[in-house]
Amino acid sequence: MKKTFRSEKPQKITFKGKAKILSSENEKYVIKPKKKDLKSLYNYLKTRQFHQFPDIVEEDEENYVFNYIENIDVPINQKASDMANLLAMLHNKTAYFIPITADYVKEISENIESNILDAEKYYNDIFEKIASDVVMSPSNYLLIRNSSKILANFNYIKKELNKWLKLMENKTKERVVYCHNNLSIDHCLSNTEDYLISWDQYQVDTPVLDLMNLYHNDFDKYEFSNFFEVYNQRFTLNEDEKLLFFLMITLPQKIEFTNYEYDNTEKVNRLLRYIYKTEQLVRPYYTP
Repeated sequence: MKKTFRSEKPQKITFKGKAKILSSENEKYVIKPKKKDLKSLYNYLKTRQFHQFPDIVEEDEENYVFNYIENIDVPINQKASDMANLLAMLHNKTAYFIPITADYVKEISENIESNILDAEKYYNDIFEKIASDVVMSPSNYLLIRNSSKILANFNYIKKELNKWLKLMENKTKERVVYCHNNLSIDHCLSNTEDYLISWDQYQVDTPVLDLMNLYHNDFDKYEFSNFFEVYNQRFTLNEDEKLLFFLMITLPQKIEFTNYEYDNTEKVNRLLRYIYKTEQLVRPYYTP
């Protein structure tokens, strides 16, 4: 990193998570620990005519130095729409097909089914414990009042998994893309162009991976239905991809309870918001 320090003479260093922002009189740079070979990734993306990432200006064995991109404030739903276009462009430019086998599909199905049964048992155990309480805490009362709604999700997911299996039973190939795999609206920057940052977890996988992670991170931040509509217009999910996305996001996540009742109540509220917002997102695609 000596070259950057010598040439720019940083006057200020700001820490943001695991990144350091170096500010000099004329320039800003971001230093992040090296986790993956981002230079090879960026070179590949450039061959696909995708340039919406911060340039690497320097590296050593442990760190990358990136050009700092100033983020311009944009209304969040407009920014979400821009991010949808950007993600669709990434997926369009990097998509290709790989051969798959029946064993591969079976393994995915079994993993999903295991997650469903594990989550279902988790919530059934919680409801059984709450039912035995003499006095319920506010979070437990809120949870038990919505138990039928939560448990109904598991029946829906099991049916959808069976539908997905039928769609996949004669498939011999699967579409994959280069996934950012760490998506949130906070990792999309708006300037003269839109950029995606924090590529440290990228991998080649189904486009559903990016959508699923993004939804888990951002479901409550903006109108995700608008995001998905824009994305799906630019990069149309096929039937099995869309079904997989919907069933995966419908699976309720576990609640990490603490000793603080206020936090627990907020976590239950967040779970319920997640369930109802997911239902609103999915329902129009199943309306005759």
